[in-house]
Amino acid sequence: MEVRVPYTLIMQDDSTGNVHSMLMDAPIDTNYARRMAIKAMLPGHSLVAMVKGIHPIIPGVPTPA
Repeated sequence: MEVRVPYTLIMQDDSTGNVHSMLMDAPIDTNYARRMAIKAMLPGHSLVAMVKGIHPIIPGVPTPA
């Protein structure tokens, strides 16, 4: 049985620079979880950080620069 834990993925939009996050359940092995997170990225987004556990979600609302 594979143990999965929640990860909070923080992403940045490549064109606008907006930052938002999403939750993902992944194996406890951080290297494998990182590979899964990169595959889960939305097109046009970059992975900024991956935090093990459930953290507040960043909504990604555009703000003036």
